[in-house]
Amino acid sequence: TLWEQIKQIIQRITWVSPPVITLEWKRKVAQEAIESLSASKLAKSICSQFRTRLNSSHEAFAASLRQLEAGHSGRLEKTEDLWLKVRKDHAPRLARLSLESRSLQDVLLHRKPKLGQELGRGQYGVVYLCDNWGGHFPCALKSVVPPDEKHWNDLALEFHYMRWVLVSFISAGKIRSSQ
Repeated sequence: TLWEQIKQIIQRITWVSPPVITLEWKRKVAQEAIESLSASKLAKSICSQFRTRLNSSHEAFAASLRQLEAGHSGRLEKTEDLWLKVRKDHAPRLARLSLESRSLQDVLLHRKPKLGQELGRGQYGVVYLCDNWGGHFPCALKSVVPPDEKHWNDLALEFHYMRWVLVSFISAGKIRSSQ
């Protein structure tokens, strides 16, 4: 029964023979194609093809960026977390070592300073006037004694960062006075 139905469908299909490709037919098709072309149609066709290719290139580029972003987004967060951990764990200790070694170096090079008049008091210590110490005339010296380990680390970090500011300030002052 199925075979019979297939035969009936095939018999109903009308067969149309394809046109014969002759030299005349080729000329006719070529002439119609040339006549249908105009500068504006050609420009539109080229622009359309260019836009299609540009869009597909843009989509491929955007997909590559998304893939890179997905692959590296966690790395940035991990790096930031590690940086914060290093700063929290090691920076205070390194700053404290820097403070202690700098203090020892200053005492060895310049001896203990002769403290003058008290200029002010703070949470950790006292600031004194000093007429001459380490080649600086006059200068202020801060004597500090933090109450515990955390305060030592805070002071060491403050010293570390302020030292660079003071060195820059002193250097800038020397440059201005020499000009």
